[in-house]
Amino acid sequence: MRSRFMPAALVIMALLIDTSVVPFVLANPFIVSLTLVTVLELAIYLGRMHGMLYGTLGGLLLDILVGYPLGFNTFRFIILGFLAGTVAYEPVEERTRKAASRLYLRRALTLFAAVLASEIVVYAYQYFNTALLNGVYFRNIGIRTALSTALGMLLGPIDARLILGKPKPYQRTSAKREVKSF
Repeated sequence: MRSRFMPAALVIMALLIDTSVVPFVLANPFIVSLTLVTVLELAIYLGRMHGMLYGTLGGLLLDILVGYPLGFNTFRFIILGFLAGTVAYEPVEERTRKAASRLYLRRALTLFAAVLASEIVVYAYQYFNTALLNGVYFRNIGIRTALSTALGMLLGPIDARLILGKPKPYQRTSAKREVKSF
């Protein structure tokens, strides 16, 4: 049985790390958003409605704490949480019957596409505010996308254990099962 408060606690913990620890430790253009990665992981493991819920929580708190225009991160996190939950979510019954390599590939591609879309939206917002077009921005987008995807894949099993609990063992099902009673 998973705890109802654990996903919200993960989002708030990632938000606190993003806003209070990372800016003082690192100062480079390759900082990834742990809050976005956490919201995407929650959407992948819990579904699109939970992705939208925790995207709202993380995005709104990030908008309030950091000083972005109100709704910028909220809307972005809601849309990306919904899309990630729609594309990569699979119920536990289906997850135990499929090969792990396909699930990991699907999660990696979903994380990569969602983070790339997020980076493009942020760059478009930055471009329309500054009207600067520079090749360094595209290099930074590529590096941040790769780092965010790697971080999401590394934190995925830890998040799954915290959110879903102990994994169920793989059970092979066959077509020749005998029914003993109705």
